[in-house]
Amino acid sequence: MSLVAAPQTPLERFNGQTFRVLLDCLARPGKIGQLPPPPFTNVPSPADGTPPQLTAIAACMSLLDQTVGFVHAINQTWLPINHPLSRWITVRSNVRMLTPSMADFALLHDLASIALLPELPVGTMLYPEQSCTVFLCVPTLVAGGSTLRLAGPGIATTVTVGLPEATPNELAVLTVRRGQFPLGIDLFLIDRQSCCLGLPRTTEITLCRY
Repeated sequence: MSLVAAPQTPLERFNGQTFRVLLDCLARPGKIGQLPPPPFTNVPSPADGTPPQLTAIAACMSLLDQTVGFVHAINQTWLPINHPLSRWITVRSNVRMLTPSMADFALLHDLASIALLPELPVGTMLYPEQSCTVFLCVPTLVAGGSTLRLAGPGIATTVTVGLPEATPNELAVLTVRRGQFPLGIDLFLIDRQSCCLGLPRTTEITLCRY
Protein backbone atom coordinates (compact mmCIF):
# COMPACT_ATOMS: atom_id res chain seq x y z
CA MET A 1 0.00 0.00 0.00
CA SER A 2 1.47 3.33 -1.03
CA LEU A 3 0.67 6.69 0.48
CA VAL A 4 0.20 9.70 -1.76
CA ALA A 5 0.53 13.16 -0.23
CA ALA A 6 -2.49 15.35 -0.71
CA PRO A 7 -1.81 18.34 -2.98
CA GLN A 8 -1.32 21.66 -1.24
CA THR A 9 -4.22 24.03 -1.05
CA PRO A 10 -3.70 27.54 -2.46
CA LEU A 11 -3.48 28.89 1.11
CA GLU A 12 -0.89 26.28 2.14
CA ARG A 13 1.14 27.06 -0.98
CA PHE A 14 0.97 30.80 -0.28
CA ASN A 15 1.97 30.38 3.36
CA GLY A 16 4.96 28.22 2.48
CA GLN A 17 6.21 30.58 -0.23
CA THR A 18 5.59 33.62 1.96
CA PHE A 19 7.49 32.16 4.92
CA ARG A 20 10.57 31.63 2.74
CA VAL A 21 10.42 35.22 1.42
CA LEU A 22 9.94 36.70 4.90
CA LEU A 23 12.81 34.66 6.32
CA ASP A 24 15.13 35.68 3.48
CA CYS A 25 14.21 39.37 3.82
CA LEU A 26 14.86 39.29 7.56
CA ALA A 27 18.22 37.55 7.08
CA ARG A 28 19.26 40.04 4.36
CA PRO A 29 18.09 43.50 5.43
CA GLY A 30 17.91 45.85 2.47
CA LYS A 31 17.02 43.11 0.00
CA ILE A 32 13.60 43.67 -1.58
CA GLY A 33 11.74 40.37 -1.81
CA GLN A 34 8.67 39.58 -3.90
CA LEU A 35 5.73 38.00 -2.14
CA PRO A 36 3.36 35.66 -4.02
CA PRO A 37 -0.20 36.71 -4.89
CA PRO A 38 -2.58 36.23 -1.93
CA PRO A 39 -5.09 33.35 -2.17
CA PHE A 40 -8.12 35.56 -1.48
CA THR A 41 -9.62 38.81 -2.77
CA ASN A 42 -12.85 39.46 -0.86
CA VAL A 43 -11.40 41.22 2.20
CA PRO A 44 -13.12 43.97 4.23
CA SER A 45 -11.59 47.43 4.11
CA PRO A 46 -9.71 48.68 7.19
CA ALA A 47 -11.38 52.10 6.79
CA ASP A 48 -13.82 53.88 4.51
CA GLY A 49 -12.11 54.83 1.27
CA THR A 50 -9.00 52.73 2.02
CA PRO A 51 -8.72 49.50 0.04
CA PRO A 52 -7.14 46.61 1.94
CA GLN A 53 -3.51 45.86 1.10
CA LEU A 54 -4.18 42.20 0.41
CA THR A 55 -0.63 40.87 0.32
CA ALA A 56 0.33 42.51 3.60
CA ILE A 57 -2.79 41.16 5.30
CA ALA A 58 -2.20 37.66 3.92
CA ALA A 59 1.51 37.70 4.79
CA CYS A 60 0.77 38.69 8.38
CA MET A 61 -1.98 36.08 8.64
CA SER A 62 0.46 33.39 7.49
CA LEU A 63 2.13 33.68 10.93
CA LEU A 64 -1.03 33.89 13.03
CA ASP A 65 -2.72 31.12 15.02
CA GLN A 66 -4.58 30.63 18.29
CA THR A 67 -1.38 30.78 20.37
CA VAL A 68 -0.46 34.39 19.59
CA GLY A 69 -1.89 37.86 20.18
CA PHE A 70 -2.66 40.32 17.38
CA VAL A 71 -3.55 43.98 16.88
CA HIS A 72 -3.99 46.16 13.81
CA ALA A 73 -4.43 49.85 13.16
CA ILE A 74 -5.15 52.52 10.60
CA ASN A 75 -5.05 56.31 10.86
CA GLN A 76 -3.12 55.97 14.14
CA THR A 77 -6.07 54.13 15.73
CA TRP A 78 -6.17 50.53 16.91
CA LEU A 79 -9.10 48.70 15.34
CA PRO A 80 -11.55 46.96 17.74
CA ILE A 81 -12.38 43.28 17.76
CA ASN A 82 -15.85 43.97 16.30
CA HIS A 83 -14.45 45.72 13.22
CA PRO A 84 -15.34 43.77 10.03
CA LEU A 85 -11.69 43.23 9.13
CA SER A 86 -10.88 42.12 12.70
CA ARG A 87 -13.66 39.53 12.53
CA TRP A 88 -12.51 38.40 9.08
CA ILE A 89 -8.93 37.85 10.28
CA THR A 90 -9.81 36.18 13.58
CA VAL A 91 -12.29 33.75 12.02
CA ARG A 92 -9.71 32.57 9.47
CA SER A 93 -6.66 32.44 11.73
CA ASN A 94 -8.11 31.80 15.22
CA VAL A 95 -5.75 34.50 16.48
CA ARG A 96 -6.49 36.29 19.75
CA MET A 97 -6.91 40.06 19.63
CA LEU A 98 -5.16 41.57 22.66
CA THR A 99 -4.07 45.00 23.84
CA PRO A 100 -1.09 46.53 21.96
CA SER A 101 1.22 46.04 24.96
CA MET A 102 0.60 42.27 24.82
CA ALA A 103 0.64 41.74 21.04
CA ASP A 104 2.94 39.24 19.36
CA PHE A 105 2.06 40.54 15.89
CA ALA A 106 0.79 43.89 14.65
CA LEU A 107 -0.45 44.97 11.24
CA LEU A 108 -0.30 48.70 10.49
CA HIS A 109 -2.45 49.44 7.45
CA ASP A 110 -0.86 52.81 6.65
CA LEU A 111 2.35 54.75 7.19
CA ALA A 112 0.70 57.18 9.60
CA SER A 113 0.07 54.35 12.07
CA ILE A 114 3.81 53.87 12.50
CA ALA A 115 3.37 56.47 15.26
CA LEU A 116 1.88 53.62 17.33
CA LEU A 117 5.12 51.59 17.37
CA PRO A 118 6.10 52.78 20.88
CA GLU A 119 2.96 51.09 22.26
CA LEU A 120 4.15 47.63 21.19
CA PRO A 121 6.34 45.32 23.31
CA VAL A 122 10.09 45.17 22.68
CA GLY A 123 10.71 42.23 25.03
CA THR A 124 12.73 42.24 28.23
CA MET A 125 16.37 41.47 28.97
CA LEU A 126 15.25 38.16 30.48
CA TYR A 127 12.76 37.34 27.70
CA PRO A 128 13.77 39.31 24.58
CA GLU A 129 11.70 36.98 22.41
CA GLN A 130 8.53 38.38 23.98
CA SER A 131 8.49 41.25 21.52
CA CYS A 132 6.21 42.22 18.65
CA THR A 133 6.70 41.53 14.96
CA VAL A 134 5.17 44.31 12.87
CA PHE A 135 3.85 44.31 9.30
CA LEU A 136 3.73 47.87 7.94
CA CYS A 137 1.86 48.73 4.74
CA VAL A 138 3.70 51.30 2.63
CA PRO A 139 2.88 52.72 -0.82
CA THR A 140 6.22 52.00 -2.52
CA LEU A 141 9.61 50.43 -1.76
CA VAL A 142 12.58 51.32 -3.96
CA ALA A 143 15.75 49.22 -3.85
CA GLY A 144 18.76 51.53 -3.74
CA GLY A 145 16.58 54.55 -3.05
CA SER A 146 17.71 57.51 -0.98
CA THR A 147 15.48 57.43 2.10
CA LEU A 148 16.91 54.91 4.59
CA ARG A 149 20.52 53.84 5.10
CA LEU A 150 20.81 50.38 6.66
CA ALA A 151 23.78 48.72 8.37
CA GLY A 152 24.33 45.76 10.67
CA PRO A 153 24.25 41.95 10.54
CA GLY A 154 23.41 40.57 7.10
CA ILE A 155 24.69 43.73 5.34
CA ALA A 156 28.28 43.85 4.01
CA THR A 157 28.74 47.62 4.46
CA THR A 158 25.60 49.72 4.04
CA VAL A 159 22.56 49.59 1.77
CA THR A 160 19.92 52.19 0.96
CA VAL A 161 16.19 51.85 0.39
CA GLY A 162 13.64 54.39 -0.82
CA LEU A 163 10.27 55.19 0.76
CA PRO A 164 9.26 58.09 -1.50
CA GLU A 165 5.86 58.85 0.08
CA ALA A 166 6.98 58.79 3.73
CA THR A 167 7.12 62.02 5.73
CA PRO A 168 10.10 63.00 7.91
CA ASN A 169 8.08 62.34 11.09
CA GLU A 170 7.04 58.88 9.91
CA LEU A 171 10.61 58.00 8.99
CA ALA A 172 11.97 59.26 12.29
CA VAL A 173 9.82 56.74 14.19
CA LEU A 174 11.68 53.92 12.45
CA THR A 175 14.86 54.87 14.28
CA VAL A 176 13.26 55.03 17.75
CA ARG A 177 14.47 52.44 20.25
CA ARG A 178 17.08 51.08 17.84
CA GLY A 179 20.43 50.01 19.25
CA GLN A 180 18.93 48.28 22.31
CA PHE A 181 19.58 44.70 21.20
CA PRO A 182 18.41 42.15 22.27
CA LEU A 183 15.35 44.34 22.81
CA GLY A 184 13.45 45.64 19.83
CA ILE A 185 10.80 45.11 17.18
CA ASP A 186 11.24 43.18 13.93
CA LEU A 187 9.59 44.94 10.98
CA PHE A 188 8.33 43.87 7.58
CA LEU A 189 7.49 46.69 5.16
CA ILE A 190 5.19 45.59 2.32
CA ASP A 191 4.15 47.83 -0.55
CA ARG A 192 1.26 47.81 -3.03
CA GLN A 193 3.32 45.84 -5.54
CA SER A 194 3.81 43.00 -2.99
CA CYS A 195 7.46 43.92 -2.47
CA CYS A 196 8.80 43.18 1.01
CA LEU A 197 11.64 44.65 3.10
CA GLY A 198 12.75 43.05 6.37
CA LEU A 199 14.17 45.20 9.17
CA PRO A 200 15.22 43.03 12.11
CA ARG A 201 15.93 44.65 15.47
CA THR A 202 19.66 44.32 14.80
CA THR A 203 19.54 46.66 11.78
CA GLU A 204 20.82 50.19 12.28
CA ILE A 205 18.58 52.69 10.47
CA THR A 206 19.55 56.24 9.61
CA LEU A 207 17.81 58.75 7.39
CA CYS A 208 19.65 59.76 4.26
CA ARG A 209 17.00 61.89 2.57
CA TYR A 210 16.38 64.51 5.25
